[in-house]
Amino acid sequence: MMRACVCMLPLLLLGADMMCMCVLGQRDILVAGPPNSICEGSCSATASPPKMHHSQDLRLRKISENRRSSQVSDASERLIQLQRCMLQHESVAVSRTDASDSLVAFLALMAAVLTECDLHCHSQRLREMSTRLESVVGRGGEKDLLLLLKGITRSTPNSPKPRTPTVPPTAGLYPQDCQEIYQLGIKENGIYTIQPDPKQPALEAVCDMTSAGGGWTVFQRRFDGKTDFNRTWQEYRDGFGSPQTEHWLGNAVLHALTSSGHHILRITLQDWHEQKRHANYNTFRVAGENQRFRLTARDYHGDAGNALSYSKQYNHDGRFFSTYDRDYDRYAAGNCARYYGAGWWYDSCLAANLNGRYYDGRYSGITDGIYWGTWYILTDYRSGERYSFKSVEMKTRPRRS
Repeated sequence: MMRACVCMLPLLLLGADMMCMCVLGQRDILVAGPPNSICEGSCSATASPPKMHHSQDLRLRKISENRRSSQVSDASERLIQLQRCMLQHESVAVSRTDASDSLVAFLALMAAVLTECDLHCHSQRLREMSTRLESVVGRGGEKDLLLLLKGITRSTPNSPKPRTPTVPPTAGLYPQDCQEIYQLGIKENGIYTIQPDPKQPALEAVCDMTSAGGGWTVFQRRFDGKTDFNRTWQEYRDGFGSPQTEHWLGNAVLHALTSSGHHILRITLQDWHEQKRHANYNTFRVAGENQRFRLTARDYHGDAGNALSYSKQYNHDGRFFSTYDRDYDRYAAGNCARYYGAGWWYDSCLAANLNGRYYDGRYSGITDGIYWGTWYILTDYRSGERYSFKSVEMKTRPRRS
């Protein structure tokens, strides 16, 4: 999977010129509280180029010299610089011959962008290139190239200027969220590169493209207990774990994802009897750090019950986020996050705690497991054992009209 910068180095035979392109049943008693690089000058190949012949090298150098001696556009100058980049890697051998034809088509498109071609004049051809590329690429880093290509092919005839793929990642090169990827026609579950905040680096996120209409950006996932969720304020702010494992995408990312427009929250819970239920909130937002990542989760529907707005004292909607080192809950006698071992939007203290400790089913003691207070069974009253969940996912997407 590629990170913030994607760099491609296959050859392009466009006329006689050789070019390179660097793109870039019982409810538990709820607990009131505890008792008493931008790509500049260097490239790394995701697809390897054929070796260039010496005569072709001389021709490229001649082209570069001629271009530099005249007034050229910024895009053309970038192309010349990228041609030099390719010369530095002329010894790289071919490793993806099966994709060479489609990669050449892709690079033809990129060359058109760099030379400021009006893309809408060739929209049908570009769509064909996109389909062709999609048929040969694997499930690895090429996904991001495909996203970029599809985004460009959506340019309209009224667009004053095409979207240029050489824009640095910090300027918003990547899709903002999984919904934007879904709208590009990519509907396969997987890990994709998104950029919720154009002023911050891109990051990888799990995209659920098949559940309830698809387009969901997964920001929390639990399924094996191998990731500790008892973390600091900074860790919850910046995110921890990885998309391949259990993880929290980050409160700052959540704020960026939900700060504009209207968003939906979807929670999927699965118990140890393979029963699965959902809680959906048609109004979802996480405020910025200056407002302590306050939660807004309203307009519930689903079959798991509304544990986020359970009662007056157990109402997570409108509450600040708390961790063991930052106590912003409404429990005056202590720190809910420290007592229950997780960062969360605590009241005094909880009716839900999806970041709680991972237990293999039932456990004894305080209610510090993965907890959802409106689930159909939470405690075995014969043994006093409590019940935790096998898996949970929290995800969001913009509300569709």
